[in-house]
Amino acid sequence: MNIVFVRRVCGLLCVSLLQMPAVCAAPAAHETIELRAYVDDSCIIADEPFFLPVSGNAEQGTAKFLPLLGLVVGKLAELFVNHQLQASANRIKSGAARKDTRYAVIKQMNLYRVDFQPVPTLGINAKLGCMTIVAADFKPDPAQCGAGYLPKELTKESRDLPQSEWRTSRADESLENQLRRADICVNGKAKAVYEARFEFSKDGTAYRLKDAGYHVEALLTTSDKGASRATVYTLKISNPGATDQQEVLSSAWVNLGMVTAGSHAGAPAADKAPWLRVPPMSSEARRVYEEKTKVHQEVTGEIEALKRALTRNQRELAGLDQRIPTAAADTGDGLKQERTRVAVQIQTQEAELDARKAEYQDLPRTPLEFMPVTIEVAVTETESEKKAQLALADIIGRNSDLVGSAVGGLFSKSIALTDINTDADPAHELQSARAAYYDALVEAQSSMAGKSSADSQRKLAAMKDKYNEARRMQGLEPIR
Repeated sequence: MNIVFVRRVCGLLCVSLLQMPAVCAAPAAHETIELRAYVDDSCIIADEPFFLPVSGNAEQGTAKFLPLLGLVVGKLAELFVNHQLQASANRIKSGAARKDTRYAVIKQMNLYRVDFQPVPTLGINAKLGCMTIVAADFKPDPAQCGAGYLPKELTKESRDLPQSEWRTSRADESLENQLRRADICVNGKAKAVYEARFEFSKDGTAYRLKDAGYHVEALLTTSDKGASRATVYTLKISNPGATDQQEVLSSAWVNLGMVTAGSHAGAPAADKAPWLRVPPMSSEARRVYEEKTKVHQEVTGEIEALKRALTRNQRELAGLDQRIPTAAADTGDGLKQERTRVAVQIQTQEAELDARKAEYQDLPRTPLEFMPVTIEVAVTETESEKKAQLALADIIGRNSDLVGSAVGGLFSKSIALTDINTDADPAHELQSARAAYYDALVEAQSSMAGKSSADSQRKLAAMKDKYNEARRMQGLEPIR
């Protein structure tokens, strides 16, 4: 046999044998890790309540546990979006994505919402209590796993102990079981869960995110089990524009410092989260809001003005009742006539108030939403705290919504909640001018003929001018 041929065959066999272990050791299918964010009144992990078995004869298949603390998580508002909103996803622009950052899908929503019960009330859309960020391989939608949740049942031995010493008897303390409470269904193990509480200033003009704890089973940017990363997670609210360059309205963040795979932490004792301004309603959103709620505001404006007028007249009537018995004869008759006038005015205003309330009840009261924005959540892991500070500096440098902060020594500016006010807010000036106009309108309608009526009409004209000026500053049509 040809020696050259034999050598070639042997060589091919050797190569084949060398390749076989590689084929056998081929890696398993790559798991799909996503980042998702959820918002609800309470935190999913940090606020998980203890449960107590229901006493009595509960039927099989019915709820067997009652919560002792906190709220059972209901339908979550994913990325600020409740069930009444249609979420639309956009892809992260590849040029804007950082290599050390994992992004949640951008969602679109309306930032503001008006409810009409009992009166038109404008506020931030959805109830913001806590944001939970989950990195995991999620089961395909629509997945439902809430029925498999094992409650944190309180042990009999610890029921009479202080709350800090309560213990649970459940067998499954896994992160995945806790997520099932909110119907968040994952394949295998969740890689990481971060939570942050929303805190708002008393006047509602500022907010901040406060660290509520984290569970990091594996880092998102490295598979090295012993590695540590400086971790920051951010929330960005943007105004969707016609171009790719969206206007950033607000960016909030939580700086966790160095985090190692397999580490867990609760809320820190001290949190120096920065105060950020709540994005104000845009001029266009304000115009649409005023246009769509015009009739509601006219009716409620008169209702509130009538209530204030009734309060003043009732106080005046009580004062006259105190003066008349002790008044001299020459003034008593005049006081009695004034009392009769005020009493008649009260009856007229009460009848008018009832009519306006009935009119409001007949108006449509389906909640309305305004000011579309996009929401993006991201987790950044860097190799050093210095790089994390640079990332934060980049966020802060592009923000005009910062009220005060002491983040990592970047800068320091103390501020108290009492320092946050909205005195110069045109929207509040509009509300004040509206209230003054309807007060003058009710006074003019209640005044009798003569000098008092003329004064009331002049006051009404002046308040109308001020109200229209405030409307003009907001780009609204004047009232007629």
